[in-house]
Amino acid sequence: MAKHICIVSNYYPPEMGAAANRIQILAESLQAKGMQVTVLCPLPNYPFGELFEGYPKAGPYTEQINGIRTVRLSTFATKSTKPWLRFKAMGAFAKSVSKQLRQQHPYDIVIIQCSPLLVGYHSLRTAKKLGLKAVINISDIWPLAAVELGAMRKGLIYAWMRKMEKFIYRHADAILGQSKEILTHVQKEGATAPLLLYRNFPRVSAASLCKTPVKDVKVVYAGLLGAAQGILELCKQIELPANWELHIYGQGNEQEAIASYLNANSKSIIYMGSLTKEELHGKLSDYHLALAPLKTRIYGSVPSKLFELPHFGLPVLYLGAGEGAQVVQQYKLGWSVSGSDWKAMNALLVQLDGDKSQWPRPEELQQTARENFVPEPQLERLVALLDQ
Repeated sequence: MAKHICIVSNYYPPEMGAAANRIQILAESLQAKGMQVTVLCPLPNYPFGELFEGYPKAGPYTEQINGIRTVRLSTFATKSTKPWLRFKAMGAFAKSVSKQLRQQHPYDIVIIQCSPLLVGYHSLRTAKKLGLKAVINISDIWPLAAVELGAMRKGLIYAWMRKMEKFIYRHADAILGQSKEILTHVQKEGATAPLLLYRNFPRVSAASLCKTPVKDVKVVYAGLLGAAQGILELCKQIELPANWELHIYGQGNEQEAIASYLNANSKSIIYMGSLTKEELHGKLSDYHLALAPLKTRIYGSVPSKLFELPHFGLPVLYLGAGEGAQVVQQYKLGWSVSGSDWKAMNALLVQLDGDKSQWPRPEELQQTARENFVPEPQLERLVALLDQ
């Protein structure tokens, strides 16, 4: 009899972004391997902080998305950055997950996306009380990431969250981490469960490749427009060479401020609005270079763009440090500079404009991606782990 897997996630399509895409790929991949999969997630509200049109105000609400049974649960929708409102939102969804698991748990294994930490903690406790095998999928190290982003200070709330974090690591039956840094951190915190490196590899098929530029250069950023990415500050600081143009796609808290700034300043930067993943993939071959910024160094964070864009033959300029920069260097995906070193970034742009012979060949980038950034090998390792 096929195992019934329950995936708990704070994000899922039709919500957009790397987190929702990552969980969708995981769910569909496990179901393709013959497992029965159910996703528990909030009523869709991200990144707008408002429930999407066509959904009820309260859950549970069940729908099928690409063949995956998806149960939408009640939440408190907000896009506020105020800590107490964020905790209220996390707490509301955590309560809904625990209630749903207690009322209906025909599951063999629960895979819990963490962060949010509060959701991970309560989901894990509930799963263990019900005698379910609990696998934690860690994409960010909280509360450390909140401190590094400047969203939290080390105090009582931080200490409380650290206790939850350690509880999760020490009571999970298995732990997935999206980076080597995450797994190193988890081990240092006393985790004894099996660990698996599970990268944010995409499932994409590029219809056409980008081309190495001759004179004009089109640069693209596509993704979240939030504090962690720092796109507003990038727009202010970047000095594009002549014949260069930057197109920005996405949504987020900085969206209106970015559009307002660009309207008031004559730079070769255009805000293009938001596209679906499929629409965006159809346009990537029009560009020569992609930006992957991480404004603040967040230990354990490796942007999924680094694994997706090479499939389209698109070189990456990574604005960040840590493991992400190591990935760019190891696989020769493009270039990297420190996230806030604007002088170094602008100097590099001048250098790239002056000598385009040093640009990676699109065909070689795509070959690297096909050999190293596909989900199947790590999926096989995950299935073996779940079967233990």
